[in-house]
Amino acid sequence: MNNVAVLGAGSWGSTLSWMLANAGRNVRLWTQDDAKAERINSTHVIERPLKIEIPHQVVASSDLGETVADADVILFCCTSQSMRSLAERLKPHLATSRATVIVSAVKGLELSTLKRMSEVISDVLPELPVCSLSGPNLAAEILLGLPTASVIACANIGVALAVQKVISLPGFRVYSNDDLIGVELGGTLKNVIAIAAGASDGLQLGSNAKAALLTRGLAEMTRLAVRLGAKPITLAGLAGMGDLFATCAGPVSRNYRLGMEFAQGKQLEEVLTGLEAIAEGVPTAEAVCELSKRLGLELPIAEQVDAALKGKTTPKGAIMTLMGRPPSSEY
Repeated sequence: MNNVAVLGAGSWGSTLSWMLANAGRNVRLWTQDDAKAERINSTHVIERPLKIEIPHQVVASSDLGETVADADVILFCCTSQSMRSLAERLKPHLATSRATVIVSAVKGLELSTLKRMSEVISDVLPELPVCSLSGPNLAAEILLGLPTASVIACANIGVALAVQKVISLPGFRVYSNDDLIGVELGGTLKNVIAIAAGASDGLQLGSNAKAALLTRGLAEMTRLAVRLGAKPITLAGLAGMGDLFATCAGPVSRNYRLGMEFAQGKQLEEVLTGLEAIAEGVPTAEAVCELSKRLGLELPIAEQVDAALKGKTTPKGAIMTLMGRPPSSEY
């Protein structure tokens, strides 16, 4: 399993391609932008999240069939809302590909169905097992050579163990897990809390408030994930608490930056334009609130984040609503 196809040449797809190629893997990087593919192949440089030289083992292409033809592993790095359409585009090429497993590195929920990314992929491509890669993996830090850890999850632990060997690299320690639901939801739900954490810092509410917000945010994440079939311990691990802490640490995270700048008075559209990339917490907040209604769960932080993003309240008003809720037990 030495040949990897990476579908999506954004910040995370480019970073994973750089990392895997440095470890000796043969990487085909797909982008729908012809000019971008030509630029990567001629300059061997990626521009985002940092401008850095990319190994010659990375070959970019805008031809999806060519990209996956020799792949042993197909790694999705698109946006959550484009996952289904990309899987549909991939489907006719699987007949000629030798791929044995698909890995989703996408953190989000499909708005129209409220499904996790592995569920979306399996809807369209039931032929191959699907794994999820998640954890505290800020792309810019990885490109700087800073160490981190991650989790590869699959309902079939044997598949997870096989992929673990492919993507475990020096400085990128990968753990295996059979709780696919928990790993996917941890990486997804923390983006909503990261928006709230950024807003807290944007309003200069201090360390006490942020610590309380992260703790209660993790409780919300766990409550929803467990109701959907996850193991509680997974949310206390790298894909839950670990990813939450990293994403809420500062403006390297797009979702944190969105919350911070929004709370400082910028218009939401202005912030989103300035990010130059998708902040997955925005559609996820809406999806989570819809899930909470269907399941009869109380998720006050997610509800206030969604309300603020939709202009129904302000970041300051959202905080005051949370602080003014009736007293309750912590557990």
